[in-house]
Amino acid sequence: MHKLKKAQSTLEYIIIFTVIVGAVLYAANTFIRGRMQNILNHASDQAEKAVKHISFE
Repeated sequence: MHKLKKAQSTLEYIIIFTVIVGAVLYAANTFIRGRMQNILNHASDQAEKAVKHISFE
C-alpha cells in the first residue's frame, strides 16, 4: 500500500508540473506573438518607406 501512495503522489507532482509548464508556454506564446507582430509591422513600414520613391516602371 505504501508503493501505491508514493506512485499517486508522484503522479500528482507530474500533473502539477505539466499544468505549470503548459501555463508558462501559453503565456510565453501570447507575449511572443504580440511582440513578433509589432516587429514585423515595423519592418514592413520601414521597407515601404525605403522604396516608396523608387519607380518600377
